[in-house]
Amino acid sequence: MLAVAALAAAASAQDPCIDCHAAQELDEAAAVHLRQFRDSAHASAGVSCADCHGGNTSTFVELRAHKGVLNSAHRDSPTNHWNLPRTCGRCHDAEYGALQQSPHYTLLERQVRAAPTCRTCHGSVAAQSLGVEGGLQGRCNRCHGPDADHEVIGIPGEAGQEALARGGRNLARLRSLGQQRAEVSRSVPRLRDPSKRHEAADALFAINGSWDEAIEAGHAFHWSDWESALDAMASALGELRSALGSGGDH
Repeated sequence: MLAVAALAAAASAQDPCIDCHAAQELDEAAAVHLRQFRDSAHASAGVSCADCHGGNTSTFVELRAHKGVLNSAHRDSPTNHWNLPRTCGRCHDAEYGALQQSPHYTLLERQVRAAPTCRTCHGSVAAQSLGVEGGLQGRCNRCHGPDADHEVIGIPGEAGQEALARGGRNLARLRSLGQQRAEVSRSVPRLRDPSKRHEAADALFAINGSWDEAIEAGHAFHWSDWESALDAMASALGELRSALGSGGDH
């Protein structure tokens, strides 16, 4: 956590938008927005406010700095509800391509007001990872839950409930397998035997490939592909963890 915080601080220190806005008297909503960005994966990766909102980061003169910046409510804003997937897709191209195959994107194309977008699941500047915690279940329930108006959304109630349950199970597995992947990723470089380290690295490469496939299939809502990728990842992780545990040469 300290390393992530240090990266976020370093990233925000290099972002003139953050420097300038942090020096202003902010209302509570704006202050929360700023804190969330500072603590986000985007900030730690060096993403600037201007990368999504536009503007001129070479000046602190307000009018010049905000030139071209549009409120998210504006139809042409990169962060407008209807434009956001394309904006996120500039960096997250695989996820964007998968999303375009999903029923969610079909709703976006039809301009259905309730259509979800990247912000719906991942939050705004916080850019949270998916999981059954953190309110995601509640957001899914708005359209797929027992009290949702399925006729308006165009999803039969029983199908919506089945999708919600299946997605929840897959997300829980993805979270658990992601934690295991992080653990073995730290263990592989510690192997002293070069041949064992090379074999483990190959296995980890395959695991990472299954992870990417699971992420893409999940965004596309290709259920069988998603579950197959999770199964492959779980099997490969089990074998690698067993090999690492019996290697005894860390």
